[in-house]
Amino acid sequence: MVHKIRFIILFLILCVLGAFSFFIKGNVETNLLKTLLPQRVIESTDIVRIADKTSSDIKVVFEADNLKKLSELKELFIKSTDNNYFELLNFDFSKLINIYLNSPANFLSYETRNLLKNKKYDEVYSSALERIYNPINIQLSTFEKDPYLLADDFINSLPHISKNINNENEKIYDYLILKIKSQEGLSPDLANKKISELVKIQKELSKSGNKIYLAGNPIHSYYASRKAVIGINLICILSVLLISFLTYYYFKTFTPLLPIGLCILCGILAGYDVTKLWFKDFQVITMVFSSTLIGIGIDYSYHYLFNGNDKNFKKNLMLSFVTTVIPFTLLYFTGIELLKQISVFSVFGLLAIYFIVLIIYPASEELNPIKTFKFDKKIAKTILTVLGILSIIGFLRFNFNDSLTSLYTPSKELLKAENLYNSVSGNLNTDSQFIEVQGNNLQELLETEEKITDRFKANNINFVSLSLFTPSEKRQKENFELVQNLYKNSLSNFSDILSNKQIQILKEQTFIPVKTELQAFSTLSQNFMLDKNTSLIVIKSSDKINAGNVINLKSDISEYMKNYRDVIVKILPIALLVIFIILTFFYGVRWSAKILFPSVCGIIGALGLTLLIFGEINVFSLIALFMVLGFTMDYSIFRKEENERTEDAILVSASTTAFSFFLLSFCGFKLLSSISLVLFFGILISYLTGFLIKEKM
Repeated sequence: MVHKIRFIILFLILCVLGAFSFFIKGNVETNLLKTLLPQRVIESTDIVRIADKTSSDIKVVFEADNLKKLSELKELFIKSTDNNYFELLNFDFSKLINIYLNSPANFLSYETRNLLKNKKYDEVYSSALERIYNPINIQLSTFEKDPYLLADDFINSLPHISKNINNENEKIYDYLILKIKSQEGLSPDLANKKISELVKIQKELSKSGNKIYLAGNPIHSYYASRKAVIGINLICILSVLLISFLTYYYFKTFTPLLPIGLCILCGILAGYDVTKLWFKDFQVITMVFSSTLIGIGIDYSYHYLFNGNDKNFKKNLMLSFVTTVIPFTLLYFTGIELLKQISVFSVFGLLAIYFIVLIIYPASEELNPIKTFKFDKKIAKTILTVLGILSIIGFLRFNFNDSLTSLYTPSKELLKAENLYNSVSGNLNTDSQFIEVQGNNLQELLETEEKITDRFKANNINFVSLSLFTPSEKRQKENFELVQNLYKNSLSNFSDILSNKQIQILKEQTFIPVKTELQAFSTLSQNFMLDKNTSLIVIKSSDKINAGNVINLKSDISEYMKNYRDVIVKILPIALLVIFIILTFFYGVRWSAKILFPSVCGIIGALGLTLLIFGEINVFSLIALFMVLGFTMDYSIFRKEENERTEDAILVSASTTAFSFFLLSFCGFKLLSSISLVLFFGILISYLTGFLIKEKM
């Protein structure tokens, strides 16, 4: 009767936790930057908004044999795209060209403007003649309206490249950009569904010599998440098969799988519910790290199944729980949102697993292992020696990589799409920096931009800004007056081509500003406006720029990653020290050192082997070391007062967990694979070290 009541209680706990996870309100945050950057940085800078703006575009490149096919391909794609979800930024540069041609005196290139300001009219005249008589120059301006071809000069000075380019295969290209329209785009499920539709359209239309390429961060995220999901599902299946096999091997029944599964589910739901209640936004990546609760749940379950009747079991389980919780608890005090969430999720998830194993498991049928498995010491020594040597070699390549881009390696097809887009669109494939410009209105913004960019032009700094394409009305008027002075002093040079009436008309023109509210300019401005009062100047260079508050996404984010790395490096020794003090209270200094030694070997060995394979480690590799410590402490604690079944329980626990992370290390998503590799090597080395020194314990 008592057994039934306990199982009813467990069922009710599951129902309550499940209901909570369904009804608890809270945002699910998928933005990795919001997870990693301190709240003060998010509130005081626009680094997240800029990163979102520069990384949320979906880039579409069209390839065809001729212009007709290219036009048809592009039109078919646009018709097939869900315009309720995606906004098409199919910017037509020809509309801007018409504006420039209609008001040539309003738009001057930087070089021509300087010549006119210095009254070097002869040089302007010579440059005009060069353009007029250049046989390869395609003249856009009409001579009667723009005798100096100032519009041509201005258009040629703009940072753009013709969208249709040829290559060795005699293909021609065009491109467009898609933006996600609304906040719905932040939903991972909806985003994946819509991007999946785009991929399907891409495949359907890529035939008969035509091809569509998709690039941009949303596309990379889609493929990375799809690979991760496929990999994780496969790994879960294989892990369940291994757990089932080992369970049946030892107990000749699958009965233990039910309490193990319920225990793990309760732990994950408890961690998820408390984290959603604790924090305003739940970070999706928290689930990636905190899913390691599955491994710890399996460990505790097998320790009970093998040693539940042992007199020291409760003490060992309690110490294992405390020493596992300590490193996760310390993560909370880093002040980093992601680490705080991992801390809360893991601590409360472990707490649920601990109490279920301690209180509910006795309700399960009492089982006695039928078989035992002996691990050969010679094999263990050989493996550990090889891993030790390789780890030492790995430390010779010691290198930290604090860049987020190191966590993802695109496929060859996606890399080709990115490179092709850069070529077709004229986007420079270099690190960009951003300068925010503030203004009460668009005219004020443009005037402020012009003061900054004039200095950039003078110093040959490569940049792109809205004011390059859309001069302020004040700048347009200045240009107009400079051109009128040019006409008064030099227009007579064209008297053999222009009639007196035409010359008089040009000299007597009145200034009419080109309004920046025109649709062509408004469409263009979407690329540069962060909001209605903030524009961005994009500096196409990684060189340090001395111009006030410059935001360099790559270097700034890397600097924050470096700060987090420093914090984690400082906290890990503190976690080891606290665990050592607690163990000393129960076992004394000598035994505490012996218990802690295998975990320390696992941490060091995992770092060395990860360095050997990847040539570098990152902040997430260091976070994984806390998990190595949490996973492996219970091996030595249970070995301290082992019985004949203890080693079997440890072997099953370590092998199932290590096997899962070994499989996950092959996941296409480098973030997951790097974490999993650290955990796999850490668990393996810790287990082998403890196994070989257990007699000395």
